[in-house]
Amino acid sequence: MLAGMKMRLSVALALTMGGACVVPGSSLAQERQWSLDSTDREAFLVFGVPDTDDVGLSFWCAIGSGKVSAYLPLKAPMLKAGQHTDMKLSVDGKPFHLPATAAPEGKEGRMTLEGTFHLKDKLMGVLKGADSIAVTVKNHTDTYPLADADFESLVNACNGIDSGT
Repeated sequence: MLAGMKMRLSVALALTMGGACVVPGSSLAQERQWSLDSTDREAFLVFGVPDTDDVGLSFWCAIGSGKVSAYLPLKAPMLKAGQHTDMKLSVDGKPFHLPATAAPEGKEGRMTLEGTFHLKDKLMGVLKGADSIAVTVKNHTDTYPLADADFESLVNACNGIDSGT
């Protein structure tokens, strides 16, 4: 499951951010933004820079599974492949612990961390209306804005409900 996440994330980034264009003369440095997209099998909510591999945090699901995964590329090799640990999440100050597993990403030796929870879990309910999320792994914390993250549409897509857009 984790081995295929890199490919799924690449597909999601291509689908989600493929419509973005760079205007000549515009700054090459772009900020991360939330983007939602889906295939006929999976849905993705990605916080990243359009048209790049720069992803800070993402959520994805297999359509109809009733579950969603939090996916975090790790900045430092703090975990070994297959190692289990908690993703400590603080959503607008509310603490959650998400059991997660580390996996290698690409040939560069980078690692990712992925944890799964149910769409009906309290965590998803809190994410829907939150302003920010802090993710702590092995005493390293990154904080991400959630104001533009469309979790309601992600849940609908994960449940196979077409938003009509």
